Amino acid sequence: MTELEKTDSLLYSERVVPNFGTFAAVFVLFPSIVIIAEPFDILLGLVIGLIALGVIWGLLIFRAPRILVSSTELRVGRVSISRKLIGPAQVISKNEIFEERGPKLDPAAHKVFQGTVKTAVKIPIADPEDPTPYWLVSTRNPVKLSEALNNS
Repeated sequence: MTELEKTDSLLYSERVVPNFGTFAAVFVLFPSIVIIAEPFDILLGLVIGLIALGVIWGLLIFRAPRILVSSTELRVGRVSISRKLIGPAQVISKNEIFEERGPKLDPAAHKVFQGTVKTAVKIPIADPEDPTPYWLVSTRNPVKLSEALNNS
């Protein structure tokens, strides 16, 4: 439990894990490891393959960015900002995400992308001293996240 979770009431919480396809793609490593180890010992290959699969899947889940919104703070991954310093959040739909991540992307923006998530929220920074114009954050629930940011 983070300090934010202990001290403040959470309005929104999400861990943005990769989609099922990512986990399925990693599974392809398992038979590859077994085949490579087969000339030495098939049982060893099975054990190493299962361990490797578990470690990679665990890292995909553990290292996935976490979004936390409280009444006073927005935290995305390891970065946080006071809610007083952000403007109204804008939902980025599946149709707009390519443009927002590509041609429209400001290099100075704070970006937290999860490649397999096709929706996001754009959060303008209202602090005149901050060179970051906005945060662009991948989320599976852009409407809920923007409501949590805009309605408190």
